[in-house]
Formats: sequence, structure tokens, C-alpha cells
Amino acid sequence: MKRKLALIFTDVFLIILCYLGTFVLRFEFKGALDYVHFIETSLPIIIVVTIPVFIRTGMYKAVWRYASVDCLVTSIKAVTISTLMSVVLIYFLQTYRIPRSIFIMYWFLFLVGAGGIRFSTRIFRHYRTRKEQGGRRVLIYGAGTAGQMIAKEMRYGPSFGYIPVCFVDDDPAKVGMKLHDLPIYSGTNKLDEIIEENNIEDVLIAIPSTSGDKVRKIIAGCKMSQVKFKTLPSLSDIVDGKVSITEIREIEVEDLLRRVPKDLDLEQIASFIKGKSVMITGAGGSVGSELSRQVVKYSPSIKMLVDSNEFGLYKIDSELYGNHPGVMFHSIMENVTKPLRIEEYLKKIKTDIIFHAAAYKHVPLVELNPCEAIINNVVGTIKIAKLADKHKVKKFVLISTDKAVRPTNVMGATKRVCELYIQNFNSMSNTAFVAVRFGNVLDSSGSVVPKFKQQIRNGGPVTVTHPDITRYFMLIPEAVQLVMQAASLGEGGEIFILDMGEPVKIADMAKDMIKMMGFAPEEVKIEYTGLRPGEKLYEELLINDTEKKTEYESITVAGITNVNWEEFESDIDELMHFAFEKNVEASIRMLKKLVPEYNPQNEVYKDILEKGDGS
Repeated sequence: MKRKLALIFTDVFLIILCYLGTFVLRFEFKGALDYVHFIETSLPIIIVVTIPVFIRTGMYKAVWRYASVDCLVTSIKAVTISTLMSVVLIYFLQTYRIPRSIFIMYWFLFLVGAGGIRFSTRIFRHYRTRKEQGGRRVLIYGAGTAGQMIAKEMRYGPSFGYIPVCFVDDDPAKVGMKLHDLPIYSGTNKLDEIIEENNIEDVLIAIPSTSGDKVRKIIAGCKMSQVKFKTLPSLSDIVDGKVSITEIREIEVEDLLRRVPKDLDLEQIASFIKGKSVMITGAGGSVGSELSRQVVKYSPSIKMLVDSNEFGLYKIDSELYGNHPGVMFHSIMENVTKPLRIEEYLKKIKTDIIFHAAAYKHVPLVELNPCEAIINNVVGTIKIAKLADKHKVKKFVLISTDKAVRPTNVMGATKRVCELYIQNFNSMSNTAFVAVRFGNVLDSSGSVVPKFKQQIRNGGPVTVTHPDITRYFMLIPEAVQLVMQAASLGEGGEIFILDMGEPVKIADMAKDMIKMMGFAPEEVKIEYTGLRPGEKLYEELLINDTEKKTEYESITVAGITNVNWEEFESDIDELMHFAFEKNVEASIRMLKKLVPEYNPQNEVYKDILEKGDGS
């Protein structure tokens, strides 16, 4: 209130000064004395009109230390309106006539005075901030909206330890120009030279939602420089005005692999989920929990979350429950191999969709525990599939893996059995059974990323199994969105394959992570430990070279593999029997019979199959 009153008194003094100054400038001092009576009668009118107009237009509410173009527009509007209203009243109430140029001159002087007083705070703060500024020297890659906003906050906002030094941008029209008095360099030039020339310590990638490929190219452009890489929040946060120095974060491996599906159809997904009752098994896992988050966004009527992991189920239940009042939640703590309570819920609730994400998927652990994996993956899938058929669930969606293609490990072989089962069971059921196959998802349980981070922090070595090992990677949210979209397309019997992009060399990913975390290659060594049991150098997404396209480029369909159902079902019964008996040798042989292309890399299982062949 005191600040507002001070500004009002300042404006009253400024009105008097500018009005008197106008007459002196127009008629000189002696000539101005002839208009004393007019000034005495008209000046109160101007004051009485101007102050309310200033209050009404918000001239006393703005925070002038952050004055911007909007504040300038407000000042012009307030001064112009108050001047015009004053002129109309003066000419209406006064019979005395004076030159109109008086009010034009007064408008200009008052605008300069009122604006100058207010913008002086911003100008003073600008020079004081520049003088006091200190911190890490930052190159901002991207001279767009996000880049200029963050540079402005770095220069003129509270100090958070950053000094913006220059921009780099790929737009030739911006190169050579200046933004916030910072030079803009070409993105095609060698970044190393720019970094060395400007003594850069941090590179901030200010291109929200850019592709992972672009991030990798920027990092690759800094071959010699030892700098830390940072980035900003998503584009939605920029639009919402949330971009801030406090939002700057370290580049993560997710940023290197990020892709935005070109043909993601949110309307298709919404129509598939909205108002439906949905069950998700494995809801406490990495993929299952993200699937739970994404599904609930599309307003299902009922959500059933299933997991045997108490803590995982508790976490996702606590996260979602209460935030979505229009959805009825049921959390079912049960193993899918003994689905008694699951069946109780299917009896009570007419279920539209089941997403079956429950599985053992950590390759080395599954190799060591094959019977347990067969029970969980195969038996669990078959029991839930039969319940879906029995209780007339409209659609059953199996979350599968690229490791099911020409499998070299037990995990992939069990998933292939599940694919074959639901693909052929589909023709005998009114339920539409589909599978969605994709590669590794980052930061899932068992992901190499957290392990690499810890190894780098410890100074190395970073352990990679083989210099040529490659994997398909996808971010969990991206994978889940495409799973829902693929599921919405399925009519029954399809195995949908998600576009995983280009395979990534694990060694290259480790090198990028070392660089991103600010270490030189010689500081953190990479050590090759050899392939683990069941591991292969590369993954495949198709069993043969043929595939059927869908209307979406990111989703294709694998060919159907028909089996002799009676023989197949009999073999599965034997597989289950051997698994429950903990007969590893017989279980491995039966997996090979069910999945002829199964070619284990594990020497122990190789020997089992060779003995079985009589060799």
C-alpha cells in the first residue's frame, strides 16, 4: 500500500511538472504566464482523470523490476486514455481555447516521464545483475522460445550459479545475430571450437522434446571438450510457463533415445479405453505401472490392478487412488498362476480389456530358474487367458518381447510359447487375443542404465558384456502408448510389432553416458565381461521377413503361426508337469519341442538338447 501511495504522489508531481513544462516549451517562460488561469483550472481535471485511469489499467499493480513489452503497452494505453479523457473534459468545461499541440506535447512528456520512472527499476537491476553475476559459463543450444526465456532468467533473475555466454542454433537466419546481447553461433560449426573460445563449462540443450538422435549429435559434436550436458523440461512445461533455472537437469540416457511416435492416435486410444472396465496384471512392475498411469488418463470406468508384489502394488495404488475420482479402483494382490481372486472379480465385473504384463523377464535370473519362469510366464498367461475366455472378456492383450524371436534364452522361449498359445486359442474363443512385441524399455527392472550410472559415479569400470552387443530400446511411456494403440487395432490373433527405431550399441550408450556425466573417456574405462548365459549379440522383432502393415507406420503385424492344437496343448501340459516337478532337463527339451527355433546359448542347456538328440 505504501508503494502504491508513493507511486500516486510521484505521478501527481510528474503530471504537474510535465504540464507546466509543456507550456514553457511551447510559449517560453514569459508566454506561458499568459496561460496561468487556464493552467490553474485545467490541471486539477488532468490529475483527477489520470490517477483513476492509472489505477484501472493496472499501472500500480505491475512489478516494474520485471518490466517488459507488456508493461510498455500498458503505459502507452494508460497515458493515452487519460490524456484523451482530460482533453475532452477540458474542452467541454472550458471556453478558453489553446493550441492542440499543447496536449500532444504533454502526452509525449508524460509518457516518457511515467514510463521512465517505472522502467528505471528494470534498467538499474539489469546493470547491477550483470555486474554481480557469477557462476558456471553456459552455452545454450537453441535460440528459440525456451532458449531465450532461460537466458533471460539466467541474466536478470535470481542467481543460481549460471552465466549465459552464447547461443548455438541450426537456423541460418539467426546465426551472427544477438539475443539478450549474447552472440548466436551456427549449429553446423564445430562445438569444440566454440566451447574452447568461450571457456564453456556447461552445454544446455534448450530444444524441448527434440529427438534423441539430435541430442546424440550435439554430444558427439563435443569430441574433445570435457563439459557437462544439461537440458530443460518438456515442451508442455515451456508452454505452461514453468521453464526456470531450477528446472534445468542433467541429460539422461532417456534423452538420447527419446522419440515421439509420428502417428500416435490419441483419439483412437481414448475411444478404446474410455468407459471400459480394464484389468492390468503385473501392475506393480515397470511396464505395468506405466500402463496403469496411461490407461487411467483415458477415463476407464473400472480399473483392476493385479500383482503379487505387495510394495509394487501399494505404490501404484497409492499414486492413482484419489486422483481419479471417476474411476473405481480394485487392487488385487495375487499371483497369476493361482488366480482365484482374479476370477472372483471377473465374475462380479463385466471386464472389457485385460492387459497381461505379469512376467519374469530378467534373462540371467530366468536362465538360473527355468522352471519357475515357465510356471510364471506360461502357466500364468494360459490361466488368465482361459479366464478371459470363460468370462467373455472382449480383448486380451499379451505384453511380449523381441526376445521371443528365435529365442536364445528361457525367457524368450517362454514368451514365444505364450504368443503361440493366444494366437491359436483366439480362433476358439469369442475373446479377441492379441500380443504386442517390443524391445527393452529404459529404467525397467533389470535395466543396464541404473547400473551404468552407479559404475560411472564410482569411477568405473563400466561393465559391458561384448563390444558389439546391440539392443532395441524404447522409453516406457512411448512403448505403453503404442501398446494401447496397437491393442485398439487388434481383431484377434495378431502379434503387433512396435517400431523400435535403430538398434543401439550398448558400448556406445555407455560411452555417451560417461560423457554426459562430465567425465573424459580416459577417466572411466569400459570393461568387456563376455556374454552372459542365454544372451545374444542382437535382438530381432520378426520371425520371418514378411510383415503386414497397419494404418500406423509405428505398428506392424507379424505373420500367423498355426499349430496342431491338440498336440500343442498336450505338449504344454507336459511342459507344465515338468516345470512343477522342477525337472529342468525335461522342461528345456519340451521348450525346444514347442519352439523349434529355440537355440539356447547357455552351454548347460545346449548339452541337454544335444543329449536329447542322441548325440
